Amino acid sequence: MAHYLIEFRFQSKKIRGYLKEIIYEINRRFGVGKIKHIPHVTLVGPITTSNERRLIADFARICSQTNLMKLKGDGFGTWDFNRVVKVDIGASEGLNEFRIKLVELLRTYCKLQQQDKKKDTDKFGYHSTLAMNLSQKEFDLIKKHIKNKAPPNFTQIIMRVTLLKGGRILREYDFLQRRLLNRKQALNKHITRRSKTLLKEFMQGRYNPNNTVKSTAIIKKESLMGRIKRFLGLK
Repeated sequence: MAHYLIEFRFQSKKIRGYLKEIIYEINRRFGVGKIKHIPHVTLVGPITTSNERRLIADFARICSQTNLMKLKGDGFGTWDFNRVVKVDIGASEGLNEFRIKLVELLRTYCKLQQQDKKKDTDKFGYHSTLAMNLSQKEFDLIKKHIKNKAPPNFTQIIMRVTLLKGGRILREYDFLQRRLLNRKQALNKHITRRSKTLLKEFMQGRYNPNNTVKSTAIIKKESLMGRIKRFLGLK
């Protein structure tokens, strides 16, 4: 059965470059980690399900009902129990609500991680991993190393959220253009450039993608009889 992930990938070139620089520095200095790494924040997963079509539809629906969200880099952190070095992420209330809505819907037919079911932001532990699968010696050295670095301090508006299958983009939702993208569209530079232009316009107060968000109250189609009764003024 395929494995899926829902994550946020840093779109800001500056922030992505900053995180990559730290990761590659750790990799070179301590001989750990992957050659290629995409800085990201996992929101839900790994997920297993036999109903991919429903997963895509539910992912798109929850995204389409969600306003723009944001997160911030909140310093370096570690988990001693499994020897992970990370950037702590401060999630906005909107981002945490979005994650909880996804989990509550997907848990009815998907197998989720126990961690995913935690609703409190601190207990869930939003983070972006810098190094993992470390020996105790590597962990202690890297932990000491990052204490001497200036802590990360950035804010990021979430332009897109990605649904992956087996580590590859399956779908990506663009909150600026309000559309669901397939893999080819998600990797298209022209589409990405358009989204970044809209993000800039949003920051300047000239565009608001939140105005197009549909509430759940108007998503259900009204029956023919219901429309006739409403037109005639009948209850």
